[in-house]
Amino acid sequence: MILPPRLVFPLLLAAFLLLASCGGEPPAAPEPREVRAETVTLAARRALECRSLPGRVEPRTSAVLSSKISGTVTAVLAEEGDLVRKGAPILQIDDSELRQREQGAQAGVGQAAMERKALTAQVALARTTLARMKTLLDQQAVSREDFDKAQAEFLALKSREEALAAQESSAAHQSAEVRSLLSYSTVTAPFTGILARRHVDQGAFVSAGSPLAEIDDAQGGYDLDAQADESLLSRLHIGMTVLGLAPSLSPEPFLTSLGAVIPRVDPATRTFRVKAPLPPLPGDAKPRSGLFGKVCVPLNPAKKLLVPAQAVRMRGELPTALVADADGGLRLRLLKLGGGYLQAEIEGVTYILQAQAGEEAPGMLREVLSGLSEGDVLVVSADQTLREGDRLARP
Repeated sequence: MILPPRLVFPLLLAAFLLLASCGGEPPAAPEPREVRAETVTLAARRALECRSLPGRVEPRTSAVLSSKISGTVTAVLAEEGDLVRKGAPILQIDDSELRQREQGAQAGVGQAAMERKALTAQVALARTTLARMKTLLDQQAVSREDFDKAQAEFLALKSREEALAAQESSAAHQSAEVRSLLSYSTVTAPFTGILARRHVDQGAFVSAGSPLAEIDDAQGGYDLDAQADESLLSRLHIGMTVLGLAPSLSPEPFLTSLGAVIPRVDPATRTFRVKAPLPPLPGDAKPRSGLFGKVCVPLNPAKKLLVPAQAVRMRGELPTALVADADGGLRLRLLKLGGGYLQAEIEGVTYILQAQAGEEAPGMLREVLSGLSEGDVLVVSADQTLREGDRLARP
């Protein structure tokens, strides 16, 4: 087969280039990058493992203020979040009806006193008359019938006097009761504290016994109030040393002790309550009711291989880590991870606190179940540009 002259040259050129590419040397591999990164030599940690019990910060003393009278709220004298002193007014309830009742009771007292005073004079006169009739009866100067009439009149007047005295006393008691209720028209703080919640606003009608406000004692201290699983009921006791954690108040765990163990188990959640006093913490943060906190109970000594959370690099859904070999070359390892932990060194004792799923905090550690061993040199740098094949620069 004879090819047209116009096709011969392109085919020869293509054949030449193909032969040149097949006979040439392969391209040289790129030199590994020299990088600087923080590393740590792995060793299993021995510590007391703590069970974390979720809870919240609660005041040691709090009160719900209720109304003792019915009426309309005429004035709001403190707002939620205010620091109120003992005896300071919080709400004012309309007391016009009570004042009318007091005026009526006072008028009843005055009327009964006037009538009793007039009757007392009549009783005195009847007593004198009865004594005179008794003398005349002894002298047989009057009949027995006249004496009996004088005695009956005296006893009737005396009975009316006693009835008026009882009426006056009853009216006085009613007046005192209304005056006592009047003192409740101004709702005041029973102690110095924070007005945590106000249930009513100006213009609202309140009934006797309905809650008006909640106040937390600002001077009585705070507790960590946590829920413990019923399986721990036999292991927890008052005075037991535990760790507390309140991230909004302190980034570091702190030592405390159980101040109360309430052994009543909630049938819905199968948990019971424990309380631990919140000690004074460094910094300017002030405890507030409802802040998130934990009570961490030391249970068992543990030995775990824990690595800093920033050393774990996610490749899709797979956790990995970079390990330096003897020559400083970085090698990628696939990991199997356990739970997350926080470590605390307090008074010479090492504690590890189990973290909640998804929780991220400074100093977070991850348990490695497989993929790493003690003695491995682990890269803990957060620099995500590091890759397998890089080499650590010599110091």
